[in-house]
Amino acid sequence: MADPSWVFHPFRGIRYDLARCSDLSDLISPPYDVISQQRQAELYARSDRNFVRVELTRAGVPGRYEEAARILRAWLNEGALVREEAPAIYVLEQEFTVGGKRSRRRGLFGLVRLPEAGREYVLSHEGTLAEPKADRLNLMRACRAMTSPIMLMAEDADRSLLCLLQQIGGPPDATATENDGVADRLWALSDADTNRCIARAIGGGPLYIADGHHRFETALTYRDEMRARFPGAPPTAGFNHALALVTSAQDDGLRIFPTHRLISGLDEQAKPNLRECMEQYFEMEERALARADGSLDLGWLDEPGSEVHVLGVYSGDSRVWRLIAKPDSIPAAASVVERLDVSILHRYLVDPALAGTSCAVAVGGSISHDSHAAGPAARGTRLTYTTDAAQAIAAVDRGDYDVAFFLRPTQVADVIAAARAGERMPGKSTYFYPKVPAGLVLSDASEESI
Repeated sequence: MADPSWVFHPFRGIRYDLARCSDLSDLISPPYDVISQQRQAELYARSDRNFVRVELTRAGVPGRYEEAARILRAWLNEGALVREEAPAIYVLEQEFTVGGKRSRRRGLFGLVRLPEAGREYVLSHEGTLAEPKADRLNLMRACRAMTSPIMLMAEDADRSLLCLLQQIGGPPDATATENDGVADRLWALSDADTNRCIARAIGGGPLYIADGHHRFETALTYRDEMRARFPGAPPTAGFNHALALVTSAQDDGLRIFPTHRLISGLDEQAKPNLRECMEQYFEMEERALARADGSLDLGWLDEPGSEVHVLGVYSGDSRVWRLIAKPDSIPAAASVVERLDVSILHRYLVDPALAGTSCAVAVGGSISHDSHAAGPAARGTRLTYTTDAAQAIAAVDRGDYDVAFFLRPTQVADVIAAARAGERMPGKSTYFYPKVPAGLVLSDASEESI
């Protein structure tokens, strides 16, 4: 019997009919928030049943959410999508290459019971914005389903969850290859004893949101709406749960990319001000931009002995600088988030540049989670993000941006520590890779039982 304190549950997933196609390469899509217009068009062209038509339909507003729901119902009625007869937990393995090294990450699709007021076993490290939450809420209302999962981490200090994940073997039920070469493999686990072991290993949490803060908060709002509509629904109703992929924080394949910053629109006064800030707060070391073979080299960001804050900066002329924080100029911070490289970057360099002031005046300012400064930004300045350092350098060389700042990756331990402390990182502090595709498994979010 399942322990009532356990928060992770098997469910009757909705999946593409594998009897028709077990290679889902043409059918899955990235999650909605990383789909560009160009990528959306490519996915539409790939298949008339690619899941992007539900996850991020091209239909205009008004009517886009109703169109997504109509497509989802049609695929269910036609049998292209099928809801499982029996509850299962689904194992996802993603194999990928980073820096020439092949890695694997495994996680478990299941339903996480949404916390009641006063219960905190799903912890966040990032703030949210109203617009994307409204978008996902409208989609949930129309489809009565969670179309893509939240990605969660279990701390898994004893590695019991990781051990269980590593034991899964045999041919996968479904596979897919994504555009960037990520290989997805999916297994359905319907054995009750195995699934109890998994639920026990996850236990009562806490679980930490890696990706999907907007989806999680949306699921809470949707649950409260549905409870008001269906007061007699059982605790096992779909709307009381969130579709999640749970990973072990001990998995070596759990990767976070740094999200670099680019600034454009600096005036002639702002540029020397920025240089003044760098010299005031950091030791500056000029470094080679590329290796002998011409490939980009930023490995020096993470050289041994760099326990202090280390950043990179590029403003053209093939000159890149390694910035090392001066201990006597940047005081030790008390909070988890204030100690992060990304926070130091914004506090001492990015925010003064965006505000168009000298570093001594603008320290302590803030930025929003979108591409513009939240405070008194200098007219025309703009902040943009990318995980691709080569792309950032090329953009500066073209003159599209004035300066690029490079970061080291945020560590998984820092994400967990910030969430435990109830702190929020600056926007775009983490980019977990690879992303979890939409369309592999989705969950019913109606009043029916899971």
